[in-house]
Amino acid sequence: MYAAHFPITENNPDLCQAMTIAMGYVHATGLVDKFPNPELLIATAISNAWKGGMRHPIRLANEGIVCAERTAQLGTLPSVFARLV
Repeated sequence: MYAAHFPITENNPDLCQAMTIAMGYVHATGLVDKFPNPELLIATAISNAWKGGMRHPIRLANEGIVCAERTAQLGTLPSVFARLV
């Protein structure tokens, strides 16, 4: 279980499952060391996808993974996330 708190009023296990999948991937590939606070970045990406209507945990996890990979490639946080960290 990760410490990220989703800014969503409903308690849905799909969010936790998506976070677990995404963080597992980020740890396994070494992306976790490429930028500060990857947990917040991934949680925010998952939350944004949730707010956009996406509900499947694997698709939610993919949103977080894609965000983490893009951030690692850029070497900096996207401007949307920079103010959150």
